[in-house]
Amino acid sequence: MNALITTVGASLNRLKNLTSEQLAVYLLNLSDPIKNRDFGAEICSIASIVSRSLISEREYLYLLASDTEDGRRIGEALRIFFEKSPELSFKTVILRIVSDLNDARPKEFQNKGLRNVVKEIAEIYKHHIDHMAINATGGFKAQIALSQAFGMAMKVPVYYRFETFDGVIEIPPMPISLDVELWLENKGLLDTLEMNSVINERDLEVEYDYRVNFSALPPEIKLLIDREQDSVGYMLSLSPMGEVFVQACRLSLDKMDVDVSLKESTVAPDRKLKKSSKEAHSNKQISDNQSFVNKLLAIPFVEEVGVRGSSQLFERNEFVCKQFGEIIKARYSTRGGTLYMEIRTTARNPYELEKAVEEIQRQLI
Repeated sequence: MNALITTVGASLNRLKNLTSEQLAVYLLNLSDPIKNRDFGAEICSIASIVSRSLISEREYLYLLASDTEDGRRIGEALRIFFEKSPELSFKTVILRIVSDLNDARPKEFQNKGLRNVVKEIAEIYKHHIDHMAINATGGFKAQIALSQAFGMAMKVPVYYRFETFDGVIEIPPMPISLDVELWLENKGLLDTLEMNSVINERDLEVEYDYRVNFSALPPEIKLLIDREQDSVGYMLSLSPMGEVFVQACRLSLDKMDVDVSLKESTVAPDRKLKKSSKEAHSNKQISDNQSFVNKLLAIPFVEEVGVRGSSQLFERNEFVCKQFGEIIKARYSTRGGTLYMEIRTTARNPYELEKAVEEIQRQLI
């Protein structure tokens, strides 16, 4: 264990009159960081972790601070402290300001800030995998809870120091496992929500050719989505706990030893395209982009490409390909408009379908 993530709170806010540099000097002149509460929750908890050898090497320390003036000031002071402290220094100290984690802006805090906490932790996890721990002592209560949830989902040790305790305790892991297949089966919807802070159900239908039947979604998936009605319809967003689920499943899939192979289709490329002769605009779109369509049809595991329609919509040249249930939905946009397609493959399970999406994107983007 050589990397530690620490959430940063406001325990040092009592020293508001000090700049980051002055606060760091004040902290460096204190003594006994385990017992002396003047150090603040972050330093006291890390001192306990270090004294108990809960991390073997002090290589990396990541400080996750709020997107506020106090968050920046305290975070910078802690960064200086942990670079210079004779007893508690780390070789590399990185301060990350979590975008939109600001309780003065409640909507952004809920829809973006808390999810950004999870994204930051997930990104750090990619670099350290099984060699990191989380110290979730400081910060907003929701921030602490999400840090703990991520740690439990990815089997990362999570430590917390209660104010009345002499040192940190490890949060006991919960006897739960991630349902990666459930994620894969609903990946298109969840990934789309993960890409947007909030999206209208109608826009989801228009932009991604996906009609949301919210009542028919699995109960477990509904719990991960925030749905609110306003003057223009229902607005959907991935909940903070949904962000934990998506990030954890994505990382878990990378670690899983699953044998994934895609059989070659027996359908000839010139028989894979299904379109309506009545769709004049769609047929013109196909004709204008025949080279792209031919590349898609030539992919060995693709069995059928059904053209669902087209539109004049165009913002930028792009190809978007997502998994919705057992079907891959795709759209291809050029200056002539947007072509909407459904792609069927030889994939036999959610793992193979995810592999198919990745391979189609790799070959066409």
